[in-house]
Amino acid sequence: MSEKNLNTDSFEDKRYLEIPDSEIVLPAAIDSYLRQKLKDESLKNCGPQVAAFAECSKDKLFSVIWECRELQELMKNCLIDYTTSDKLKEMKRDWIDSAKKRIYEQRLKKQEEINNKNN
Repeated sequence: MSEKNLNTDSFEDKRYLEIPDSEIVLPAAIDSYLRQKLKDESLKNCGPQVAAFAECSKDKLFSVIWECRELQELMKNCLIDYTTSDKLKEMKRDWIDSAKKRIYEQRLKKQEEINNKNN
């Protein structure tokens, strides 16, 4: 592996970030997908708490309110920790940055094609 590949913070590797955010549109479908992905990751990370609450509430109707309160609180707190708006913003930022990178690469490719035609 070359040294350039190891240095992911180099200027050349991050030039795509110069593209303004205003050129990127986050489609509603992507927003929905990212929200679902965040939810799925949260449920995966909180699996033991969710399973414990589900087991506790299995054969209960109204008594689940007081008999499983502590487990519900643990599950709720875990899910809250993993589904913050900051985490969603981070996922959106990652998607926007990858979209910028695709746009940048497309522009470079077009420029190369133009340069090759002119030569």
